[in-house]
Amino acid sequence: MKSTSIIALASLSLASILHAQGIKTTESAYLLATPSSNFTFEPIVTVGDRLPITPGTAPTGATDFAFCGIPDAMGIYKDRVSGQNILFVAHETNSATNTAPFPGLTRYKGAFVSRFVMANDGGVVNGSVAHKELFLENTQAAGVLGTRPPQEGDAAGFTRFCSGSFAGPEQGMDRPLFLTNEESSGGTYDAAGSQTVVIADGKMYTAPDLGRVARETTMVQPRRDALSVVISTEDEGSPSYIYMYVGQKQRRSANVLDKNGLTNGKIYVLAGRDAQHNEGTFTSGSLPTKWVEIPNAATLNSADLANAADAQGGFGFVRVEDSEFDPAQPTRSMFIATTGGGLSNRLGRLYEVTMNPTDPTANGTLNVVYNADTIVYPAGSFSGGAVGSLVDPDGAGPLTAPGSFGIFTQGTIGTTDYPVSIDNIAVSKDFIVVCEDRNGPADAVFANFRPQRRCMDSRS
Repeated sequence: MKSTSIIALASLSLASILHAQGIKTTESAYLLATPSSNFTFEPIVTVGDRLPITPGTAPTGATDFAFCGIPDAMGIYKDRVSGQNILFVAHETNSATNTAPFPGLTRYKGAFVSRFVMANDGGVVNGSVAHKELFLENTQAAGVLGTRPPQEGDAAGFTRFCSGSFAGPEQGMDRPLFLTNEESSGGTYDAAGSQTVVIADGKMYTAPDLGRVARETTMVQPRRDALSVVISTEDEGSPSYIYMYVGQKQRRSANVLDKNGLTNGKIYVLAGRDAQHNEGTFTSGSLPTKWVEIPNAATLNSADLANAADAQGGFGFVRVEDSEFDPAQPTRSMFIATTGGGLSNRLGRLYEVTMNPTDPTANGTLNVVYNADTIVYPAGSFSGGAVGSLVDPDGAGPLTAPGSFGIFTQGTIGTTDYPVSIDNIAVSKDFIVVCEDRNGPADAVFANFRPQRRCMDSRS
């Protein structure tokens, strides 16, 4: 999640000191700006740091709150009532891992979300777990399981909360919501597959009506009408699909999910208008697109949803990663990043998806902003198929033929250094910031041009 504050998180050791307004770690940053940059990075908190517990949230016997491992998605906002800066942090631990956010007490099982009160200087005032109660959609989980996050010894825990997003009044929600997702398809809380969860008012709600998809991220489109539009990017190798959920806000309902339109909606998959396409058949320019409804999508498990998306002609991506709406025209345009790593997409791509501002299910386009394979390996060539299904009948993976994703045959590495293997993007009015990840083809680029990964920016 992107925010207006620069926050560097390092997983090192346990030392922190009190600054003027907030606590900041004493550990050094592992992220450094280049000498020509006009900015610096300051480490705020590191894994293992002990912090004061947010008043009123301490379990019996707790003395402090530990910053736990694998921090991933973040969402920050200023509370309109208290004026506090509130930061949510999702932890990408798997469901078999136990951690101790409250040292000395029963450990938590799997992924969870932390909540911090941040000082104006960027330091941490206090922190705690963001959710005490667990609701399975609108119904509180039975017995003790509904009164706390999953703990060591429980039968199930959530797995790998990856990227996420904050949604509040600017996105058309009636209160601050933090959405994050189970990224992996194995070890999920629900045997039917990965889910999005919503943090609201100190409670966690599962949101199965958004579809059981192993997501990288979930973004709520800023809107001023009765619709709730949520884009999910699937990070499940190839094929991966882009899903859109459209629901109606029920403002008179007492339930958080109903009130904000996150139940009983419809799920659509992005598809080519003329035929089924994938990243082997479409490599440059603009592709006319449509959103195709997947019938009864909320009732399908992960494998069946992938098969249904394929049967409806969904565009097959190679590992979709991040997405973000264009802040200048959020109901008309959004950007999508793919990491690639193999088949017809080795080095990743950046796309723009155009949409109808009134009817989000109407036709649009998929535009290639840049295709790294054609820039870094300019002598390469693509081949791909568009006939038949892209996935095996059990949803296990791509078919060789028909419906092959095709391949990219790379040429000799070029002389142009360009961002590859996109993991995260941040979109402003004038710039798109691109953060790189690793894969085999990208490692060759890093070795040729630079020894370390880095964030790069380009004008949109």
